[in-house]
Amino acid sequence: TSLKSQMQVPLATGESLYARFEFLDLIANQGADIIQPDICVCGGLLEMHKINAIAEAHYISIAPHNPMGPLATAVNLHFCASAPNFKILEYLLPTESEWNDWVDEPYLPKDGYLELRPDRPGLGVEVNEEAIADNEYIHWERSSPTRPDGSTGYI
Repeated sequence: TSLKSQMQVPLATGESLYARFEFLDLIANQGADIIQPDICVCGGLLEMHKINAIAEAHYISIAPHNPMGPLATAVNLHFCASAPNFKILEYLLPTESEWNDWVDEPYLPKDGYLELRPDRPGLGVEVNEEAIADNEYIHWERSSPTRPDGSTGYI
């Protein structure tokens, strides 16, 4: 019996999955009611759309994991606007962080929602390339346990 079948509330998971094939396995095994891919680690906007196509075909909602700041929020917001099975977007409220300098006017909630900016080109924010250039690249990998057979063990 799956964990999902034993629950009385929707089960959301997936922020630690990387590829559409992992999401396909999760969905095929009826492991979630809501998937939470992270656009910054799953391969970007195109891969996110491919993951979502699998979810939508199985009547699964999507609630993107979004902890990476205002530029990621802008990309996620546009993705969500195009996803018919969109449920909710995780949102990291801007605080005193260097990320806030990376874009002009980051998206802020208004009455509990983020509004698209159709009067602006692209993602609706202007990227401050100087602020980004001042920050060195930091390689980040989500660690995950490995099972004895070498497969990934998700948390």
